[in-house]
Amino acid sequence: MNPPDRIEYIDLAKGICILLVVLDHISNEGYFSDGNYPLNEIFEQMRMPLYFILSGLFFKDYQGGIREFLLRKVNRILVPYLFFFLLLRGSSWFVRNYTSFASTGVNIDSIWSPLWFLRCLFIMNIIFALTYYGVRRLTSDKLTQDILLGISMFAFGIAGYYTGDVPLNIGSAMTSMPLLWAGFILNRRLNVLQKRIPWWWALASSLCLFVMLHFTYMGELYFFRNTYSSPLPILYITGFSGSLAILLLSSVVKRLPVISYIGRYSIIVLCTHRVIITLLVAVRHFLPEPFQQTGHIESLIFLAITIAFSMLCCWLLKKHLPWFTAQKDLLKIPANKA
Repeated sequence: MNPPDRIEYIDLAKGICILLVVLDHISNEGYFSDGNYPLNEIFEQMRMPLYFILSGLFFKDYQGGIREFLLRKVNRILVPYLFFFLLLRGSSWFVRNYTSFASTGVNIDSIWSPLWFLRCLFIMNIIFALTYYGVRRLTSDKLTQDILLGISMFAFGIAGYYTGDVPLNIGSAMTSMPLLWAGFILNRRLNVLQKRIPWWWALASSLCLFVMLHFTYMGELYFFRNTYSSPLPILYITGFSGSLAILLLSSVVKRLPVISYIGRYSIIVLCTHRVIITLLVAVRHFLPEPFQQTGHIESLIFLAITIAFSMLCCWLLKKHLPWFTAQKDLLKIPANKA
């Protein structure tokens, strides 16, 4: 039995995740007064891990084997990455060289910085798939497969953690492999995509996360640069427990219109929100002094405008360019014979 095409609470969890990313990038522009939105230190522990765990949840052994798997990941991750990379890099080059945008003092090159995540996620899926199919050749016992796969992913994680910042975010991908495996195990062993999850798990996970974050030392996390102040075990424990708390709370709430919408089209929001933020910050320079304040009220208005324009981008791109935004397959998937 395959899971349904849309799972409401997963869209909500993805929406929460991308909202936290947008909040972080807005605060990086000096908003929320001190450039640090409320509870940022807590949400930082789960923001990126949740994305990796969600990817693991949806890992599937297709009938077409690794070839079909790679084709699907090319359509869903690599094609949007290349499309937005070329579009945004080309746009930033043109604006920087042929307009007076630089006079605003805003860094136009930041508009394509969020694309690192798609690059990282694609590498992670390749590593996981190659390891999965390799392990499956060694043994047909699923429990043994899961154990060997977990050992391999933690080996990658340890190696990545000490690799540091290397080109193409390969180190970040390696460090995060145990989180993708955790998502895979959640669905393979607990079948979370097809079962109703008891609400008390959400409460227990939230309390567990709260205790760990307040009584265990947590440092700064930079998945983009693959540098972490936290010890590796704490990085994984808090990342997993925080992500699980969001998943379980989402399973209770199920749907929040705006957040679920941006979650459904989270790839588009991920790739476009930085452009919107950059343009809004540039416009701010031409407004009267009272409109340049960055207090909490002004910051929330800024966030609302950013989300509104992001939703507009979702509507336009999914309608007119679905093949380049992970809404339709650009490369044809061969039909499998029954």
